[in-house]
Amino acid sequence: MSFLTEEEISSLSIKRMIFHVVGKKHTEIPTLLSEISPPLYVDFFLERIKSSLNGNLFEFTDLSNVERILRIVKAEADSDKKCFTEQSKLLASDFQSRHSGNTSVGVFFLFELLVNATEKLYALIKYDNEDVVRYVLEENGDESQVPKLERFHESFVRKAEAMQKIALVRLTGAKGGQVVVRDRSKRTNISVYFEGFLQVRRVNSEQDLCDKLISVLKEVFKEHRALLPESIQRSGINKIYEVLHQSKQGFNPEDPSPLLTSIFGPLENLSPVLKSFSKKIRDLGIHGESFEITPERIQKPRRRRLETAEHVVIMYDDTNIPEVRQLEDGRTEIKVVTARIIIDDIDNSKNQ
Repeated sequence: MSFLTEEEISSLSIKRMIFHVVGKKHTEIPTLLSEISPPLYVDFFLERIKSSLNGNLFEFTDLSNVERILRIVKAEADSDKKCFTEQSKLLASDFQSRHSGNTSVGVFFLFELLVNATEKLYALIKYDNEDVVRYVLEENGDESQVPKLERFHESFVRKAEAMQKIALVRLTGAKGGQVVVRDRSKRTNISVYFEGFLQVRRVNSEQDLCDKLISVLKEVFKEHRALLPESIQRSGINKIYEVLHQSKQGFNPEDPSPLLTSIFGPLENLSPVLKSFSKKIRDLGIHGESFEITPERIQKPRRRRLETAEHVVIMYDDTNIPEVRQLEDGRTEIKVVTARIIIDDIDNSKNQ
């Protein structure tokens, strides 16, 4: 299940926002600021937040201080005007206290969001400062005008890399909640200090993610087998395990095409294989997950199936591989050496 449906994403809005300055120049406490009310440049920040909805899924541990504070905000901020600001200061101070000496200067944002104008969600973002130079042209009609240049260090830019860490929180019931995390310093998981700050654990283990990925790849192969090259049609399941078992590799949900191409062959941008893969990983709730695929986690089935055009079926494992030889007339000879034949009877498995 997805963190947010497409309909919920379309309805997402910013209700409240505040940020505090954090980083290596503020080693003891952050520079604490007041709430920006009403929120400004909401289209800019909402676009940044929506771009981070595809992330790794976590859940709060029982003693998460972040969950405790956000529940206070959710329950009391509407009636207590100081609550949102004061609780955000506690979050920023806790976040600052976990910084190492090499952490870049930036700001810690807290956004209160609304879904369908009613349900409250929260976004916690560490946004790095960017050193930029802006030019300004004066409308004076002079063709040889000299542009005015202005340099800013404290600025927010559109590029995704500027958001060093982001956690989107959906509180559930009286306790617990879903947390989607994107951490630039550890794309396939979460950095130690951000995990310590949020006090979360990953919902899907890397073994679970590998197993689900294999399941989706098998379903996609079976569904679109007829569209694939003949060599892939013949041994597509084996190809899946072969590619995943080659070496350690990262799965990038934002661009799965290199992995799919290595398994299924060249694919066009509008290929039904890509569309089907995207839908199936979304249905399993792992469409935003980044993770490491390691050969040790890929357990290749021992038994294999060989079937001829005449519907002769041979089941075997890697220790009993039949000998296959191409004949000059284009046919294929299969030679099986066995200790003994144990069944030679009419097949009634299909109610024949």
